[in-house]
Amino acid sequence: MAERRYEYAPAGTLPGLLQRGRGLGALMAAEDPAAAAELVYGCVRWEWRWDREADARDLYLARLVRDLELPLGPLVELLAVGREAGGRAARVLELLALGGSVEAREALRAYVREGEHWEEVLVSLVEAWPGEWWEDLEEVARERMPEGPVADGPVAESVCDPGAEQAGDVPGLLAGLERDWVDGRWCGPVVGARALARYGPGAAGAVSLLRRFWLYTPHSSERAGYLAALSALGSAGTAEAFTESLWDCEADARLLGAEHAPDTPRVRARLAYLLDDPIELPRVKNAAEERLAGLGWEGFERVGAAFEEG
Repeated sequence: MAERRYEYAPAGTLPGLLQRGRGLGALMAAEDPAAAAELVYGCVRWEWRWDREADARDLYLARLVRDLELPLGPLVELLAVGREAGGRAARVLELLALGGSVEAREALRAYVREGEHWEEVLVSLVEAWPGEWWEDLEEVARERMPEGPVADGPVAESVCDPGAEQAGDVPGLLAGLERDWVDGRWCGPVVGARALARYGPGAAGAVSLLRRFWLYTPHSSERAGYLAALSALGSAGTAEAFTESLWDCEADARLLGAEHAPDTPRVRARLAYLLDDPIELPRVKNAAEERLAGLGWEGFERVGAAFEEG
């Protein structure tokens, strides 16, 4: 994968957590935004997704920039670094604009007027932004459009095909997962995890291994599957994992958190945040709203940042 530093930082460190899109990384970064700033920018500059088609980072990184109140200047500068880094920066700025940042919106509009890879950025803006934000750029696009055929941009292809569902008994499935761990295989072990989940507490011997996959995998789109399996097996510690998942980069993980995190003031505050966030995905918003309604929180009060620290 282009522009990827292949050595991930240890999973328990702030760099490693941010590279993997873990919720704990966002929580730790909030404790010292100034110290986390360069790490956040680095996660935009360099490609850390294991699978660019399956793994999500844009919303996670946009939230980090916004919630840590980081300057947008370094992201704007990344627009000119190259197609891939610039594309990642553009997607983060695109979301920040949707979240209300005029600076992000104007930076992307200026890039469409003057930037090198402006066509790809404009196509994305047309899909994501309201028309009044970009319609006046159509004339700019006509003036900038080169004559003759236009070269296609890079096509991101999934590098991971987890395969079909697995069958087998608990010892066989566990042995397969152990081989995956020893071989460092991050693509596909979640299929075995889901198969083990069907055995419930009868597969409790797999808990330690599944927790390692949940903690360490850089293939973030599989993380929710490991957590769901841990819950089905009756693992201890899932309450904390579900709570952390409310800050995860993956929508499936945030959905699990919205549905299963324990009822605490901090969880209610985060659910209200997700419901109120204009850049959150509709299915996560819906899950947050349903959970808050089930908790009887009348009016879904919008709580301040102080509760996030509670």
